[in-house]
Amino acid sequence: MRKSLIAWLGLLVMGAGAQGQPVVLDSTGSTAPAPTAAVARVGCVTAECHPGVKDFPYLHGPLRVNGCDGCHELIDEATHSYRYLAERAEMCALCHIPEAQEAPVRHAPFTEGECLSCHSPHGGQGTLLLRGTRYAEACAACHEDVTGAHDRVHGPASVGACGACHEPHQSQLPKLLYAEGRDLCLRCHIRTGLEIENQPVVHGPVLGDCLVCHAPHATDNPAILRQSAQALCEECHEDIANTTHNASVQHAAVTENRACLNCHTPHASEHTALLRHDVTMLCFECHNKPVQMPDGTELVNMKALIETGKSLHGAITDRSCAECHEIHGGGHRRLLVREYPSDLYYPFAESAYALCFSCHDHQMVLLAKTESATQFRNGSDNLHYIHVSKDEKGRSCKVCHDAHAASRDKHIRNSVPFGPKGWQLPIKFEQLENGGRCAAGCHQVYEYNRLEPRTYPAMRAETGWNGADLVPGSRIDQGNDAAGAPPPSAVPTEPRKE
Repeated sequence: MRKSLIAWLGLLVMGAGAQGQPVVLDSTGSTAPAPTAAVARVGCVTAECHPGVKDFPYLHGPLRVNGCDGCHELIDEATHSYRYLAERAEMCALCHIPEAQEAPVRHAPFTEGECLSCHSPHGGQGTLLLRGTRYAEACAACHEDVTGAHDRVHGPASVGACGACHEPHQSQLPKLLYAEGRDLCLRCHIRTGLEIENQPVVHGPVLGDCLVCHAPHATDNPAILRQSAQALCEECHEDIANTTHNASVQHAAVTENRACLNCHTPHASEHTALLRHDVTMLCFECHNKPVQMPDGTELVNMKALIETGKSLHGAITDRSCAECHEIHGGGHRRLLVREYPSDLYYPFAESAYALCFSCHDHQMVLLAKTESATQFRNGSDNLHYIHVSKDEKGRSCKVCHDAHAASRDKHIRNSVPFGPKGWQLPIKFEQLENGGRCAAGCHQVYEYNRLEPRTYPAMRAETGWNGADLVPGSRIDQGNDAAGAPPPSAVPTEPRKE
């Protein structure tokens, strides 16, 4: 029967050859009939005999030197019959000595001796002789696709390099991983490892398993995060999540773009709270230009204001923006940590100035007379009290002081936006020995002295300065001098004392 089959195949080959179309007789691409005598090594693979076994960029070692007899043993020359030198994995083990010690986690094909489930016996597209054009194609014969249709795919998974993380045969760890936890990731992510090792502040999850935050294969989020950065952070930082979501005034840096990662590094930092820079420099990354607010107002270029200012608010020089402003969201205008008047004029109440009084002694505003609570006084007349402590139209701190920086001492402003169109009302303050002079747009020229109190002709001794003329449109501004201060046309006659 065997000889008849060979003769029949020979006739087919001859017939096909006559037509110029050789017939392929086996899976290796042979077109010649089987020989009936022993064949030299170099004769196994020719254009007519088994050409397909070498049709790979990488060849199995024995085949590379035409050593077919390294695996195949001739048993019948007449019928060109061969058998394997050993069965399945036992034959592979003749050369490929298995690991000396059996590991607890073993790949099923390896355990069952099915080496050819993953490997081609003759050659492959890589040195491992895996079936398919890349690692993942061999794995896909048994394993489902782990990347799916996701937008972000882990580098090794994107090129089908499953072996970058997984052992092919056996491992001490679940899922045949090469290493445990972050040690596996840091084999490739060397820069992250150096950050963790050298920075003083390290994110807690980084000390354990990277999979707390990252997916191993693919997701739809940047950096193959399991969720969006904000949602991921909120899983642990519930208190901050509550603050952010319940805040009536929200911070765009927390809710937009990269959310938490706008300010924080995910792994390690030299700054507290894993900040990317110190707080002030971090704020300047956004506040380095005018910022339009949802209510239509505009914040000035805070970076330029502070860097060019000669007199800075102590909260900035000694601490940071976070001394006065909430970071993640709050209940006060401009994310202030406590109450502070939003307008130039405000009925005085201690609670309205809770922000200022968290650092400054409230006596500087409460005492009508003082020798020590403030330097802004004419003799013992407390000029802070005169300006601020009013049931109606008390002047808020911002009338004279910039909350951040100014060119004058005590961060006194050059001007203040006034009216619906923001006219710059001039302050025109001049510091003098033991006092100062103010020729502001809100009242006529006044001079004060702590040691030698100034008096004016129209000022009633029993009332002293009462500040009734401290606003355009007041009775004095309208030409009525009954308020106890000189009209705008009346210039103090007392010579200035140095």
